[in-house]
Amino acid sequence: MKTRRDIKPTRFALYIFVGLIIFCVAQLSWWIIYQIDLSKQLSRHQTELLDQRIEIIGLTANRCFQQRISVITYAMNMAQDQGKFFDSLLADSIIIGYSSSGVPAGTAKNSGRADSTFYADIGGGTTIFFDPKFPGQLLGDAKDAIDYNPSGKHGGKNMTWVDPAMFAVLPEVEEELTRSTHGRIMMFASEGSFFVLITLFGAFLIYRTLQRSEELTFRQQNFIHAVTHEFRTPLTSLRLYIQTLQSGKLNDDKKHDLYGKMLDDCYRLEGMVDNVLEAGRSGRQDYRLNLEKTDLTGDLGEYLDNLQPLLDGLGGKIERHLEPNITVRADYQALERAVRAIIENALKYSKPENRKISVSLSRQGAFACIDITDNGVGIPVKEQKYIFDRFYRIGDESTRTVKGTGLGLYLVRQAVEAHGGTVEIRSEGIGHGSVFTIKLPLVQ
Repeated sequence: MKTRRDIKPTRFALYIFVGLIIFCVAQLSWWIIYQIDLSKQLSRHQTELLDQRIEIIGLTANRCFQQRISVITYAMNMAQDQGKFFDSLLADSIIIGYSSSGVPAGTAKNSGRADSTFYADIGGGTTIFFDPKFPGQLLGDAKDAIDYNPSGKHGGKNMTWVDPAMFAVLPEVEEELTRSTHGRIMMFASEGSFFVLITLFGAFLIYRTLQRSEELTFRQQNFIHAVTHEFRTPLTSLRLYIQTLQSGKLNDDKKHDLYGKMLDDCYRLEGMVDNVLEAGRSGRQDYRLNLEKTDLTGDLGEYLDNLQPLLDGLGGKIERHLEPNITVRADYQALERAVRAIIENALKYSKPENRKISVSLSRQGAFACIDITDNGVGIPVKEQKYIFDRFYRIGDESTRTVKGTGLGLYLVRQAVEAHGGTVEIRSEGIGHGSVFTIKLPLVQ
């Protein structure tokens, strides 16, 4: 069954994440489609420009031919010497020849229509022949993109000699336009896809940040509730003990018993305050431990000896398997707190009749390994990666009645990592117990 822990911390972050994805993907998709369409329009525009250039060249050539004919027709009627007049026409680079009944055939420049692609019959048996290369000369800088190939004979029907069909965009130019358009489409598609991935990654980071922020806030709220409850319990007990002592109705034996219980509550309060202070101190960047070369075998034995009163009170038992002469650099008190926190957790989460813990110390390569094995309730696999986080407590209903603030294992990790080591958890799940392993660098 899902709990509030499972749902609430991620709901708002998930809404933000999905909203960002929809918005960004929609914007980028529109941008990609727009750029692809723009590339196609640009290609069409370039093709249209070439077609317009062809049309303008045809109109210009026809206009030039028309102007020549008008001038020649007028001047021919005014000329007194037809032979000299027609010879003077050849000075115009557009005109390459003529034939006329008024000029002897032997002196005519050309012999007939077969000599030219473009010609014009201007009456009186006179024909003017135009240079077929002239329209091609009008191409200018477009000659590298447009092919000019006149064919047939054109006598200027409807005053039109040059037809756009005589021009064609070069195949290599069309291929280049197609290749350029395809390249732009691929560029925008790939860039757009890249931006989509970057946006999704950024949105995911935002989602994870919001998720972690909400989870931390939720855990802090749980921590405040837990600490309030944890502090209230011993304080309530102390108040009741003091009120009982004030009544003056107790004999010395009962008073002595109450004094012991009051001291236990004071130690409990002191431990919780120390944990809160240590959590604040370990979160600072300047957090350092006083590491000294020490015999870990002897220190670990002392840690376990110091836990004997707690074990006696809870009916627990520890089996020791400590390899001798293992030396590390350690902070005695910090490492003791870490070991004590793990063992206290093992005792809290074990049934009273099964509080048996095994502690072993051995060498593994360049590390000293402390394995603490319990027969407790176990830890769900999906929650094992979170248990060393600050304020985190496993969410199974069977464990929520156990007292705790969610700081103990967090402080264990902080202390072990400050030693240059690691701590990890192994558990097959609920009902299978747990194994905590602390690894510290050996001193050679």
